[in-house]
Amino acid sequence: MKTLNSKLPFYVLMAALMGASAQPVIAQSDADLYGDDVVTAGAVDDPLESINRVTFSVNDFIYLNVFEPVADAYTFITPDPVEEGATNFFRNLKYPVRLAANLLQGRFDGAWVETGRFAINTTFGVAGVFTPADSVDGFEPIPAEDIGQVLGAWGVSDGPYLVLPLLGPSNLRDLGGLVGDRAVDPLSQPFAVNESWNWEWRLALSATDVITSSPTIIERYKQLKGGSIDPYSSMKNGYTQFRNAAIKE
Repeated sequence: MKTLNSKLPFYVLMAALMGASAQPVIAQSDADLYGDDVVTAGAVDDPLESINRVTFSVNDFIYLNVFEPVADAYTFITPDPVEEGATNFFRNLKYPVRLAANLLQGRFDGAWVETGRFAINTTFGVAGVFTPADSVDGFEPIPAEDIGQVLGAWGVSDGPYLVLPLLGPSNLRDLGGLVGDRAVDPLSQPFAVNESWNWEWRLALSATDVITSSPTIIERYKQLKGGSIDPYSSMKNGYTQFRNAAIKE
């Protein structure tokens, strides 16, 4: 399973869903969804399950009744090349998060690739709208890293499973990683100390980031939910399996 990172609304949800199949899900059990290597419900520490399930239900309502219409409208009015360019642009902006995560894990080859991709895509790809680095030998895309993965690589345990309002599935370790990601996220901390980027600009950029990401996220969320007898347990198990695999890779 591979990962895309992101932070802000949908950040953790995106991480959970990037490992879901891009094809329509017709499975009726967790084993069908994830194969033989399934994280069972009892294997996930979930002492707050009653609260988590309520939050999951609230999130589900918001995703399908607020964000899905926004995603549908965005997809309808935006040409595919523009959608792809916007996605590339925001992914390019998250370079500091990926760089820090690679360096903190001692993955210097990964840091070099991320730096080279950022330089090439920013200069020759019009601020990252295009990705010419994809065709440059040695600078092809690699799985993105985040601070939650760093903590896992350092031996920090998952901690209790959490469902965060709007953000979706997580755990105590990844919640700490989310804070770390925001500390080096160019949409937050660097602009916050730059007077030329006031909060209105940061809010606009953050909102645009969410909108450009929402079509893929909503589609995969609905696939996973629609193919599960118990969507809450499926999301919990799938998220845990995904994050464990991302840490081990």
